[in-house]
Amino acid sequence: MIRIRRASVATALVSMTCLTLLVPGTAGASVVPAGHLAFVTASGALEVVAIMSNGTTTAPVKIAPVTKVSAPKTVKVSGLVVSADKNWLAWSEEVFKPDKTYGQIETGARLAVRNMHSGKTITLKSDEYPLGFSGSTLVCVGAYTKRLVMKPSPHLVRIPGNGSAVATYPDGIVDVVFVDENPNSSVDHERLRLTTFAGHHTVLQQYDIGKSYRNVTANTDAVSPDGEKLLVERGNHQDFDGLGPSSLFDTYSLGATHVRHQLGHYGSNAAQWRLVAATFVGPHDTPWLALHGGYIKTSSGYVVHGIVVRYSGGKWHDQSNDAIAVAGNAAGYVVVQPGKWVAAKNSPAGEYDPTPTGPAGLEGPGGSHVLPKVEGSEMVWVVKTYKNAPEGT
Repeated sequence: MIRIRRASVATALVSMTCLTLLVPGTAGASVVPAGHLAFVTASGALEVVAIMSNGTTTAPVKIAPVTKVSAPKTVKVSGLVVSADKNWLAWSEEVFKPDKTYGQIETGARLAVRNMHSGKTITLKSDEYPLGFSGSTLVCVGAYTKRLVMKPSPHLVRIPGNGSAVATYPDGIVDVVFVDENPNSSVDHERLRLTTFAGHHTVLQQYDIGKSYRNVTANTDAVSPDGEKLLVERGNHQDFDGLGPSSLFDTYSLGATHVRHQLGHYGSNAAQWRLVAATFVGPHDTPWLALHGGYIKTSSGYVVHGIVVRYSGGKWHDQSNDAIAVAGNAAGYVVVQPGKWVAAKNSPAGEYDPTPTGPAGLEGPGGSHVLPKVEGSEMVWVVKTYKNAPEGT
């Protein structure tokens, strides 16, 4: 399985982390800002960097973790999500302590949410993990699906009448419910829905599931920042366990009509490709996917192959054959992180971690460029300008 660091209990607090980023000098009129990127480093820190179309950047600025611990304990960031307007950023902060058998074990975690304009970051006690934002409202998943309410003080409220949440959209969540119409049948049914916070449901599709492991429950799906396109993974999604063929992918229009497009699977059906992350690039919301699948034996053990692909012109295109993460924006710029999934040392459950193997690369209107100051396992584009938060607020 992929190592996923879940949020857990902690006390509510408010922590100020202030940030002002300057745009690097340009070499000519054709050099324009590509945007600002937030990324999780190999050490588990969260940094933000400004990127120009020619690949030049500012020095990365660290904004997290904000949780304070005493040595030998450490804190690492994971589960990075951003709102559609890029003004809100959320993540999980896990606390670890040394362990003789496994190297380190998790002892607790906090859910963190930052307003990128004010620089104000709040953390709160929670067992939930960030799923995404509906507007400026954070949605989290765990035993239940919950939304973050800021007043009178930050707290999580359960969303009523929802199934298994797989994504967020501007008016609520995308969820999946199991329909047991005939318990004696060998065919199961799952309904993919749009569900508002008030509990109103719009069914997008009912999938008939046999023994092909093509279910859509609890997978990693995504909605474009403009709220106009949904990408759905259809596959078992039990990471590295070898159950079922490569995942299939569908997209849906989320406008007045909900047109479905079946993209099929990337590469070989037997390669067992699974979705790690989905992003949308340019004004037409072109899907770019980070996938993993297939074991590779090395002198030091096994690694799991990671790639980045895009879907355009009715077919899949290879973008990087050695990658673990991808983040695109509406201006057409994409950051691709080279790397592999490497077996976690002394892991009792055979877990794998995404491991960068070099600097990230920028693709876009300004060409292809290496980003020496960017190297991370997770990344999202964020709002371009920041203000310092007043101390004590």
